[in-house]
Amino acid sequence: MAVLVIDVGNSSTTLACYAGGRISRVVAIRGGLQADRTRCAAAVRAVTAGRRRFEGAMLASVVPAVNDGWCRLVRREAGIETERLSHASRLPMVLDYAHPETTGADRLADIAGAVARHGAPALVVDIGTAVTYDLVSGDRRFFTGVIGPGPDIMARALSDYTALLPQVAWWRRPAPTLPKDTDGAMRFGIEAAFCGTLRETVQRLLPLFDAPPRLIATGGFAERFAPPLNLDFVIDPDLTLFGIGWLFDYQRST
Repeated sequence: MAVLVIDVGNSSTTLACYAGGRISRVVAIRGGLQADRTRCAAAVRAVTAGRRRFEGAMLASVVPAVNDGWCRLVRREAGIETERLSHASRLPMVLDYAHPETTGADRLADIAGAVARHGAPALVVDIGTAVTYDLVSGDRRFFTGVIGPGPDIMARALSDYTALLPQVAWWRRPAPTLPKDTDGAMRFGIEAAFCGTLRETVQRLLPLFDAPPRLIATGGFAERFAPPLNLDFVIDPDLTLFGIGWLFDYQRST
C-alpha cells in the first residue's frame, strides 16, 4: 500500500510516493499550486499512476491558503482523500513548546522522520527558504527550535535594500575564492555569511543537550552547506517526505 505525500513550502512544492519506508517518484514544482495548477495536477497523476494502490495522501503545508485546493485537486486527480499534518496529529514525540499549534507541519515531519530513521537525541537542520533548527531530547521531547533566514533570503535582501546591487543567481555555482566583480563579491559574501550563521547557531544549540545528539541536515541546500561545516552531519535529502509518509502510517499503528 502506498501514500501520496505532499510537502508545500514557501518557494516550491514536492510530491512523492511513500511505500514500505521508501520514497520514490519525486516531483518538485517551483511555486506550487498558486503558480501552476496544471503542473500540480500533472504531478499528482505522475506520482499515483500505475498499478500500485494508494491508501491516501498526507499534506504537510506551510501555506494555509492552498490547503483546501490541494485536497480538492488530489480527490479529483487520484480519487483519494488527503489528511493534513498538524500538531493535533498523533506524533512519536512530545511537543514541549509554549504554542505547539504554531509548529510548522514540515518541522513536525522532520522531527518525526529523524526519530524514526536516526533515533534521539537529534538536532535537525532543514536548509530551505528559511532554516529551521529543531532539537529532540533523548526522551523524545521537541523542547526548542530556532528559525533563521536561508541563503536565498540573504541574497534577496541585498538586492531589495540597495540601489545598485542586483539579484544574483548564487546557487548556480560555488562562490569564487577571489572575487573580481560585483556578482562574485555578492556570491562570496552570501555563502560566507550563511555558513557562519549555520556554524554559530549549531554551536550555540549543542550545549542544550544532555547527551551528544545526532546531527541531521535536510532541505534543498543541505548538500551544499552542511559538509563545509565539518560537524559530522548526516545528510538526509528526503527526510521531510519520509516523515510525512511515516506519520500517515503512524496514525494507524497500535
